[in-house]
Amino acid sequence: MIAQSQVQKDSVLTVIKINEVTISAAKSSKSLEGLPLPTSVISEKEIIKSGASKLDELITKETGIVSVATKTGTEGLQMQGLDASYITILLDGSPIIGRSFGALDLNRISVGAIEKIEIIRGASSSLYGSNALGGVVNLVSKKQYEDGKKIMLGLKSSSNNTINPNIIYQYKKARFQISNFMDYYKTDGYDLIKTDLLKTVNPFTNYTLSSKIRYQFSDKLMLKTQVKYYNQEQLFTSEKSSDLFEGESIVKEKNFTSSLKYLINSNFSQEAEIYWTNYRTDEFLLDSVNLIFDENFYDHSLLHSELKTNFTYLGVNGIVGFGMTKEELARKDFSNKSEQDLQFFYGQLETKVFGVVDVIAGSRHDNYKNYSPEISNKLALGIPLSAKMRINGSVGTGFKIPDFRQRYFDFTNSTIGYTVLGRDVAFDRLTDMQNNGILESISIPFAEIQTPLKSETSLNINVGVKYKPTKNFSFGINLFNNKVNDLIDWQLVANTTSSTKIYSYFNINQVVTEGIELNTVFSPTSKLQIKMGYQLLYAYDTEVKNRLQKEKIYARDPETQASVELTIFDYFGLFNRSRHMGNFKLFYDINDKLDVNTIITYRSKYAINDSNGNNLLDTYDEFIKGYALCDLGITHHTTSLSSIQLGIKNIFGFTNPEYISNISGRLYYFNIKININN
Repeated sequence: MIAQSQVQKDSVLTVIKINEVTISAAKSSKSLEGLPLPTSVISEKEIIKSGASKLDELITKETGIVSVATKTGTEGLQMQGLDASYITILLDGSPIIGRSFGALDLNRISVGAIEKIEIIRGASSSLYGSNALGGVVNLVSKKQYEDGKKIMLGLKSSSNNTINPNIIYQYKKARFQISNFMDYYKTDGYDLIKTDLLKTVNPFTNYTLSSKIRYQFSDKLMLKTQVKYYNQEQLFTSEKSSDLFEGESIVKEKNFTSSLKYLINSNFSQEAEIYWTNYRTDEFLLDSVNLIFDENFYDHSLLHSELKTNFTYLGVNGIVGFGMTKEELARKDFSNKSEQDLQFFYGQLETKVFGVVDVIAGSRHDNYKNYSPEISNKLALGIPLSAKMRINGSVGTGFKIPDFRQRYFDFTNSTIGYTVLGRDVAFDRLTDMQNNGILESISIPFAEIQTPLKSETSLNINVGVKYKPTKNFSFGINLFNNKVNDLIDWQLVANTTSSTKIYSYFNINQVVTEGIELNTVFSPTSKLQIKMGYQLLYAYDTEVKNRLQKEKIYARDPETQASVELTIFDYFGLFNRSRHMGNFKLFYDINDKLDVNTIITYRSKYAINDSNGNNLLDTYDEFIKGYALCDLGITHHTTSLSSIQLGIKNIFGFTNPEYISNISGRLYYFNIKININN
């Protein structure tokens, strides 16, 4: 639920509107039922019942969303088969930065102060620009709508000596509101592989502090300000030549947002916003005599300013906005601090045609420094076939400019023996190596590296049907297709005389992800709710399909060791994608004091590398077997304002130490929540 109706005709204050779920990730509050886009909302009630502390524990229970471990051990988000680098994650509409290998670590985002989570699937660059090519996840903070004081206390204890206390303090009086949140998280981590010196996840502690202030100067003018600080300290280890090196990893994140909204009249308002955020990591390793063996740092800043206008005219709701963004990134593997400037302009219109067909049309122009301007468009239609059924369809274009890593990386892993060079530095570095006689062979002519990388672009189509025959049952089906052109990936460029492989980044091909999503909600009684979801996904490289049709490509059968000629039907698709995913959720109120919930998720087999050496994923490669996870929680409401929750996550104790580092085994937890209203 979110506030939308006005206290007075010309007031920017909002109050609760009962029994209506709205979504604000579309830059304006819109009823979820009337939004002709593939969207979903995780409500506050579901967040609480899940017993989740961090975003990764919660969002991966949604249909078609999976958490994928990155090369650095963090967890990224995959949606509709598109990688984490194509998904924008927002906090109250502002982007969260700090991506490792393109993925934003979901473990660092606490959900203790989150009221709901909005998810829009499909290209959203028409509103949010680059990195929203695959979709948007917006975390909406808790609000207070009535005068008074509210204190919410929480304490969670779970396996691996994990403890997570938090407190929310909210106060509202007339035109003034303040909300403070403090969250502390400490864990010993876990170890899935006992035969080496390293732990799978090292012990760490983190805390989050945030404060939001809203002040309404008059019925027409309101100021909103939010500050947030996050700090994490973790043991940092590395094993080299059977020796264990230990150090520390420190992560700090700072955010500041301020906006001023002016309501000219009931149909016209303007809002100016400025947003600054900084994400920094520092890591070091010590040798046996406590001297620095290795150190690293990553310092990313973003400054965003925006002016937007909302208006209503002749039944048309519109939003127009423009602004500027400046990004800076300094890291050990960059020779200089990297910068990127952006100016953007966007507009979106929402209306009903013939009084029944919902229409959303939007477009955005992005002008990045050193890149050709990008125009992203979106059109969505919602057509009611009856009072119980409607068809939704949307088509949108998206884009993603090359990130700083793909442009400026200069990284060498001496242990494994490879070097990765960003496209903007590759030509000069390779030329120097060639002049100094370091290169032994060249795989790609250097002339092909002189031109800059192009932006990745996409076309996204969603067509779905929503059917609600009764108030207790609803069913939805959505067909999706994403085509990503000029995909950026690394390729071998040269080999050195010391057998070091040198890679750089190229626009190489087109990737397609397509499939079908099914979701149903059934509430046979007021005390029981059942949700089920399923996704069928096909994700493939069009160039590989063309090769299989034109060339003879072989694989080795692991059972017979015979060489087998592949057909197009042997091509499984992209790595790290499962053909089938599903979820089952049951929420049951046994009585006024006791409720129980269970969540089951399933992911079918997938592969993370080419095991037979033919540079594609085929049915003869080695796959990670499919698995199911089951969570169970029981909550006892001691009073109307306090509760005790007991739960088990991953009841069956599934682990796969060799390939899946982000599933730690069976976890037990104990959760206490106390609300104090005054």
